[in-house]
Amino acid sequence: MQGGSGQQGESWYLALLGMAENFRQKNNIRESVRCLQAVFNFKPSQDIEARTHLQLGKMLDIYTNNRDLAKHHFEQSCYIGQNVMPEDIKLEAASLLARMYEKEGNLSNARQMLERYLQMSQNCRHWHIRLLLQISSIHMRLKEYDAAHSYLQAGIDYSRMNSRYMTCLCMLTKTLLYLSEKKFQDANPLLQQVSPEIENWNSASNQSEDPALMQAQKEYLLIFYLVLQVCYYLMVGQVKSSKTILKQLQTSILTITTPDFPKEANFAKNNPYDQFLWLSHDQLCILVYLITVMHSMQGGNMDKAEKYTEKGIQQIQKQQSYQATDSPLISFFHVMFMEHIIQCRIVEGKKEGAVKDIRILCTLLERNPMLMQNHRSQLHTLLGLYAMSQNCLVDAEAQFNAALRTSRETELWCFANLNLAIVYLRSNRLPEFQGLVPRISPDCLPSSSHGLKAAAYYIHGLYAYFSNNISEAKRYLRETLKMSTSEDLNRLLATSLALLGHVFLTQGVPKESINMVTPAMQLACKVPDLAVQVWCAAILKELYQIQGDPKVREAEEQLNLYRSQMSRDDYAAAQLPEHSMITWTDGDFPLAAQ
Repeated sequence: MQGGSGQQGESWYLALLGMAENFRQKNNIRESVRCLQAVFNFKPSQDIEARTHLQLGKMLDIYTNNRDLAKHHFEQSCYIGQNVMPEDIKLEAASLLARMYEKEGNLSNARQMLERYLQMSQNCRHWHIRLLLQISSIHMRLKEYDAAHSYLQAGIDYSRMNSRYMTCLCMLTKTLLYLSEKKFQDANPLLQQVSPEIENWNSASNQSEDPALMQAQKEYLLIFYLVLQVCYYLMVGQVKSSKTILKQLQTSILTITTPDFPKEANFAKNNPYDQFLWLSHDQLCILVYLITVMHSMQGGNMDKAEKYTEKGIQQIQKQQSYQATDSPLISFFHVMFMEHIIQCRIVEGKKEGAVKDIRILCTLLERNPMLMQNHRSQLHTLLGLYAMSQNCLVDAEAQFNAALRTSRETELWCFANLNLAIVYLRSNRLPEFQGLVPRISPDCLPSSSHGLKAAAYYIHGLYAYFSNNISEAKRYLRETLKMSTSEDLNRLLATSLALLGHVFLTQGVPKESINMVTPAMQLACKVPDLAVQVWCAAILKELYQIQGDPKVREAEEQLNLYRSQMSRDDYAAAQLPEHSMITWTDGDFPLAAQ
């Protein structure tokens, strides 16, 4: 049979397309694919042949595991599409084929494919900018940051002629890349440059443009901008400084989730070029929940971190329920939520829950080799924190060393070293601690985080106390107090006050001790941090005994309550099979066979 021309030729093609879509909606993928394959029996024109190969590739990629056949159809669509119009057929096929290479970890092939088709896309504005963004993300994953910036700058320059919206979007994306590189001095000028553009968005619009859609575009750009600002402050450990911006971000998210807010699909109504979003509104909701969790964790508000983790995971499960395949971004968000809630539960003294969550985290990482590669050091760090909380200091040391071997991030490397230093101090291994000093000195800590620097002062104060150098201990701890207070780092503030209270107690200055321990206990209860609560309760009991204060009985009851809570939780967690993960530092997960 041959594909005829005109109405008759079109009718068979439309009939097969309609049947294919009908079967797809009924989830009968086999019959849907057969209908599309039947198009080739009619010996169609090249444009229909290229488009059908594209449709088959998409169907197989989304609904089946037959990746090789999907790639074959994309390749055919690219090849045949070079000689037909419209150009978007071959460009979409090239983009999807590069995406498949990227999923397989073959970033070199993905990059070459995109470089080739970028040269053909100059006259197709939508696909040119899409390919520029896609290739810049690949260079970013390869840590080829100069190339990534070059393509993003090309996107900014190209967009200036066509769309204010896309120009701002590319500028914000470039800022995001600078933040990921910790190049804050380069990120700030871009943020300052784009800020007035967003602020004056509506006043600079044309009269012919839909005002509601203009406001929607402004809101999405504003959310992207606010996310970058909050993340900058969290990256440098300035929790207090980010509070106002976080509240503004949360307000903007509520705005875009109202029923009367313009749909994302209408964004291109004013300009066909404006079809791009950084993230969908569902993804933005999850991201803002995650940022709120991160902010709460750094500020020492574990109850709030738990609450928003639950909200975020509920949203993730909701999205996963109506998606055919797992989204890499949503999977990443899920991993980040689990990493934070595990830390949260360890601090709160809910280690049984923490170790169960470690199993969930391991399951998520096992499903995705790329996530496993990028988050292995975080997993070792979490296992080290859990082992340390269980007083398994040998295992904690092994986990932190494993984290240091696999870490690619400066902040995590510093965090692991600081915790390893605490392990050495708790084990009374002062020579090993001395070996770490060059890595954890507050004055030359290779981190831009205010919080990590404050923690480094605390650890040096702890070491000075163990070395019986009381004046140095006080000096370091007062620096920690000053830094913690300035940015509302409540957990570190509570710990530092407790240690100072302990120092004054050993010096025989009970009045000064109680002035430190009382606010420490209040903060520890607010966080809550069970280990610091036990510590403060023990100091208060001793202080009341020295002073002959009748509150000693109440303090003793409180101490026994906290200790009982901690010992029950320690025992329950240690009985779980997941507890054995603290001995794993290499190879397959020991839980895999269970």
